[in-house]
Amino acid sequence: MAQEYQYDVFLSYRHKSLDSIITQKTFHFLESYRLPASLRHKGYPDIHRAFRDTEELPVSRILTDTIDNALRSTKCLLVVCSTDTPSSEWVDREVSTFIELGRAEHIYPLLISGDPEVSFPPSLKQVPDIMDRVVDIRTPGNSVRKMLAKEDPALLKIVADITGCPLPELQREHGMRKTRRFAARAAAAAAAFFLAGAVSLSLMNQAKNYRDRAQAAEKSSMQVLQELTYGLPDKLTGVPGAYSKIAGILEENARQINDILLLSTDKTGAQYEVAANYEKLATAMSVLGSYTEAGRYQQQAIDVYTALCEESGDFAPLASAKNNYGNVLIGAGRFQEAADAFREAIALQRETGEDPVTLAAMLSNAGANAINLGLEDDAIAYFQECEQLLADQDDSDYATLATRADCAYNHGALCFRRGEYKEAQDLLSRAAADYDALCQRVDSPQNRNSLSKALSGHALCLSDQGLYAEAIADYRQAIAISQELAEDAENTDALSTLADLYNNCGVCLNTQGKYQDADQYFSAAAELYGKIYEKTGTDAEAAVYASALLNTGENAFKAGDYDRSGSLFRQGLDILAGAAEQLGDTYTSQFYAWQSYDLLIHARDYAAAVDSGVKAVQLQPGNVLANINLGYACLYSGYYDDCDQLLTWAAGLGEGIAEAIRLDLEAQEAAGLSSEHTEALLSLLP
Repeated sequence: MAQEYQYDVFLSYRHKSLDSIITQKTFHFLESYRLPASLRHKGYPDIHRAFRDTEELPVSRILTDTIDNALRSTKCLLVVCSTDTPSSEWVDREVSTFIELGRAEHIYPLLISGDPEVSFPPSLKQVPDIMDRVVDIRTPGNSVRKMLAKEDPALLKIVADITGCPLPELQREHGMRKTRRFAARAAAAAAAFFLAGAVSLSLMNQAKNYRDRAQAAEKSSMQVLQELTYGLPDKLTGVPGAYSKIAGILEENARQINDILLLSTDKTGAQYEVAANYEKLATAMSVLGSYTEAGRYQQQAIDVYTALCEESGDFAPLASAKNNYGNVLIGAGRFQEAADAFREAIALQRETGEDPVTLAAMLSNAGANAINLGLEDDAIAYFQECEQLLADQDDSDYATLATRADCAYNHGALCFRRGEYKEAQDLLSRAAADYDALCQRVDSPQNRNSLSKALSGHALCLSDQGLYAEAIADYRQAIAISQELAEDAENTDALSTLADLYNNCGVCLNTQGKYQDADQYFSAAAELYGKIYEKTGTDAEAAVYASALLNTGENAFKAGDYDRSGSLFRQGLDILAGAAEQLGDTYTSQFYAWQSYDLLIHARDYAAAVDSGVKAVQLQPGNVLANINLGYACLYSGYYDDCDQLLTWAAGLGEGIAEAIRLDLEAQEAAGLSSEHTEALLSLLP
């Protein structure tokens, strides 16, 4: 027998000004909402009662009887979430109680400011699939009027849950009711107009003439703006120094489109132009390394698309915009926020039930971001679903080929990180071939940059397997492409790819014992990374810059320049420590791995080196660098069994890794580090 509820919905909120205003309006909307007559005739019940506490209650871990009884006799919980909400222990306890009652699937967050990470109370973050039920009414400047305008259609999610009416049917009937009411008002206005008197024929003809001329002018204006939004920016992307000019054009477009929007007869079409222009602006700002501005413009596009999809029911543009926002957030190093954006994009795209290639592209992006967060199992799941979706698609289709190339590249990067060099080599080889095919079709800077990155990753795999000649051939091809692209000093993506190439080529030379040649590449990479970090100021770029300094320092140690090596390690670790704190486990593991080696070769504090090495491996068990550096610390601390296990595992991954370990041991001995077990260890290496 179905449970009888005293209340249909319980409103949980923080008693702050904005929160209280929105809660009061929401309360009255829900209590006064009546289903369309067609749905009531089908037997769906109206909402009868909502509950909200009107006074600020004292913080307590035990709910008062009134609140407790209300929660227990309520069907749905609506949590008003703002940046003030997490500080309310009361709201968190109300959510926890509802979860304990077994009704977590009937909890709905009403997001009015901030984002879920900063605005959800702790217990709400633990609810599975909670992001699928978010009612998002955020607006720039926290405008109550604009929030309320968005709230009416947004709250249909919870109305559907309360009444049991399927959401699509409710949205359709709700929309039809609004249309009928509008038509009725229009008819009444027309009747009143004609009762007041007939308009002369000459005035009507004059009005029609003005209207036709205005529509023609509007159409011409929109055609010009479309060319400025799509045509000209795309044509200029290959011109060095063009991106700042493109951004200026698009910013002026935004002002012009908004002016036209005020007079437009096609409000919907003009709004789509507004959103498209914001997205183009976000792309331009990302290339310029201005991620804060890029994020702001992309969020503006999302706001426009949100309003449009609520009217049309077409979620595809909003899904795409969320996906693009995730890519902007990756550039800014805000990986957790990017993960949320990708989850929302994927959920929206699934809801459309269309375009598996677009869904696959979103899954590939989410997988790449999961690598940044150290969530390797999640990344693999994303890549596997992406590959399954693409398996039945036509490879001759440009979008399919591009998505397949991206997925292979991202999956290959993960395999390389895990020391799965054969799998990584196969995936990166396939990615390079696909990107080359894309370049044959469209020779764009983006395609060439992607080809260069794939060649670089493939070369790194070859180098770690001791296939140096093949690796150098790939590096030469990739460097030639990237040096040309990097002539555009505004293009942060091209500069970053070139820096990666210099760094990876340095690794290849370092592994061969060519330390002087390697130093030139490492130093060039560090200089470029430093410029990018200075330009963007993000934690992600700080971490990359720090890694380049540490690579240069490690190479200097092998070359016998110990003072320079120590200085570079100190500088690199200082930068990496701050960045890793913000970026999470992947980068924290990297910090501890490098710190372990610094403590070993410079401070000669073997016990501390072991401690740091253990922390690195615990955070990222499959990280090759972490395992190798812990192995060295164990060697000089007398933990020979652990040393043998760690270093023989790493050496077994490829001849290049084995040779690098031999050269490391040789350099350590030259610097005065010694162990009676070194010879025995060398005999175990392949």
